[in-house]
This record gives sequence, C-alpha cells and structure tokens, in this order.
Amino acid sequence: MIIHYVYNIVLIIVFLKSFILGRKYSFSAQNNLFIYLLVTVLIEVYSLIIDKIDENILVGLQYNLYLIFVTVFFYIFYSKILQKTALKMISKIILFISMVLILFFTKFWGLYFDEKLAIIVMLFMISHSILWYCNKILIVDETKIYHDPNFWISSGFLLWSCFAIFRCLPMYYFYYNDREFSTFIKSNFDIINIVLYTMLYISLFKYEYNSRNGITSNY
Repeated sequence: MIIHYVYNIVLIIVFLKSFILGRKYSFSAQNNLFIYLLVTVLIEVYSLIIDKIDENILVGLQYNLYLIFVTVFFYIFYSKILQKTALKMISKIILFISMVLILFFTKFWGLYFDEKLAIIVMLFMISHSILWYCNKILIVDETKIYHDPNFWISSGFLLWSCFAIFRCLPMYYFYYNDREFSTFIKSNFDIINIVLYTMLYISLFKYEYNSRNGITSNY
C-alpha cells in the first residue's frame, strides 16, 4: 500500500511541474501534456478518496472512460509529432480500429473495469510509441534522441503498456482465485507507474530546457 502512496506523490509532483512550466512557457510548449496529467490526477485522487470511504464502491466506469480519454488524447498528441504522411495514416487507421473495438466489443459503460478495453488501449499506446520511433528514424534531426522530450514519453508509455497488458489479462482470475498474488501484481505495477511518471518528469525538463534556449526540433 505504501508504494501506491509513493506513486500518487510522484504523479502529483509531475503534475505540479507541468503546471509551473505551462504558466511559464505556455502549455502548448509541452504539447498540452498538462491536460493528460490533470485528468490523471483527478481520477487517482477521486479513487483514493472513494477507497477510503468504502473499498467496495465500484470505480470501473471512471477508469473505462479514462482509458478512452487516453486514446483520444494521445492520438491528438502524436498527430502533432508524426511528420510522415504514411505514419499519420497508420495512426488514423489504428485509432479507427481501436474505437470500433471499444464501441462494439467492450462494456465501457459498465460499473466494472473492462480488461478488454484496457488491452485495446495498451496496444494503441504501444503502436503509437513505435510509430514515434519510426518517425524519429525517418526524419533527419541533429538533436540527440535523449534530448527529445517525446523519447522519454514514448519510451515510458511503451514500457508501461507492455506491463499493463500482463497486469490486465489475468486480473479478475487472480483477484477471485489468488488474492495475495493479485495484490503482489498490483503493487509491482505501481512501481511501473512510478517509472513512467519519472520519465514524464524528465521529459518536462527537456521541454523546459528547449523552451529556455529557444530550441525547436521536429517534435
């Protein structure tokens, strides 16, 4: 449980960093990452409060809707980064397929968390992280890759999404058949969350450095 509190603290720190940078350099300078962080903080804080009130209250619906938000947000996020027409088209196709699968093959309106929806969204994030790498390879850019904020964002979500698929696939099975192992997986996933938001924090430093020095690139 302590690791979950650590994750929430890290998330809030990253959110505050994004807010401060947004006020200083404009939120568009970080490709509006602040919006994603704001929604994520609201969702997690609400869940934490509800869990303290009554841990039996179902919060699956809010996470289902949150995952749909993540899909739409990062489609827009990457549409501003991807420069090759072919990659943009692939991104649109992936979004279309993802939304069709979500609408017709998941119960995103239900009170229970839908693991099928989560897997669809994780595959969406993995594919777009890979598209970004393809874009970086195809576009000639003198900027070192580790100075690119989107390297940290894409790498973080690639790692997070791969682990999230493993977390979601057997989620209900272990919850009902091996509660102890289910808790173990959840705790370890909080560690992955901490890694993700640490990488997002690094990306904000890169945005700040580039904005302060007037550096523009292909992102």
